[in-house]
Amino acid sequence: MKIRSLIFKVTEPELKVVKSLSVYISEKYSEIILAPQSKESTAGYSFEQEECEVIDLKSSAEIIGEAVKRNFNKFNIAENKSVSGKMADWPALKASKEKTKVGFERNYVRLYISGVNEYNYSLNIETVFNYPSGIELTTTIAAKSENVDMGNRILKIFNSDICERRK
Repeated sequence: MKIRSLIFKVTEPELKVVKSLSVYISEKYSEIILAPQSKESTAGYSFEQEECEVIDLKSSAEIIGEAVKRNFNKFNIAENKSVSGKMADWPALKASKEKTKVGFERNYVRLYISGVNEYNYSLNIETVFNYPSGIELTTTIAAKSENVDMGNRILKIFNSDICERRK
């Protein structure tokens, strides 16, 4: 009697690239700006997509987590994106209630979310403060975690005691 071996094949994701998302949070304006990223196919640099989603900071953790996942999955590869370098063209700044880069950087805290590897099964959530202390926070969460858990993790890292607030 011959027994065949069973081979299970794990499905491969369509896009084998580390996805990313920028999240800007403002206590002053009580809003969260979610800026999906794109990657230029030939040069390899990343940039924010034109359409950013803005949600209320007072939204439930469920809504925040759902918005983060939705915008993270908007990541794409784009052809020949020209980078002007003009602040007026910065999608997150356009979506914000600020008129200048200085005001934006003073009133919005940036978190950067990226896949741990090209399979994007786990996500790193990092603070981006560039303070003289050099201390940044990073946490990892499963991409398939519950929306409420994702939202709570975003809020916890934003509200952590180590996060200095600019006045």
